[in-house]
Amino acid sequence: MSIEDKLMSSVLGGDADWLPKAFSQAQIHIKLLLAVGPDELKFSPLDEAIYQSFRREFPIFEVGLVEDDLHEAMQTGNASKQWIDWVLEWKDKVKDWDQGSLLRKDPNQDYISGNTTFCIRIQFLAIEIARNKEKFNHIIVEEAQKQASGSSGGCCSRC
Repeated sequence: MSIEDKLMSSVLGGDADWLPKAFSQAQIHIKLLLAVGPDELKFSPLDEAIYQSFRREFPIFEVGLVEDDLHEAMQTGNASKQWIDWVLEWKDKVKDWDQGSLLRKDPNQDYISGNTTFCIRIQFLAIEIARNKEKFNHIIVEEAQKQASGSSGGCCSRC
């Protein structure tokens, strides 16, 4: 069995409960993002190392709109070996690095139908850390704050 097959087997077949866990993680993520904001949200002490490594390996990956199916990208295509090599670097460093996760395709929207894709935990971390650092998660937070305080962003709905 190839390393690619082992990785995909561990993600998809190793834990039958990956979808409920991924859904729960997505709910927690959006609540934290909206509560503390992208500038303050930290996933782990390794955030900076994950970000630097991700951007070194994938300097032009567009985190502002993820059009690729990351699960598919790891199995086929030109970037599959690159993705697999990169995610395996985190095997002994990040807990649940290979856990199935949900990722918002467009960071300006919530986890809704049509705006989610499947990835593994380390991909989720890398992309969301990059979105925070590169200011892609600010719009959803600003919009949520406007809705909470009224449609115009004032202190109430009449402002």
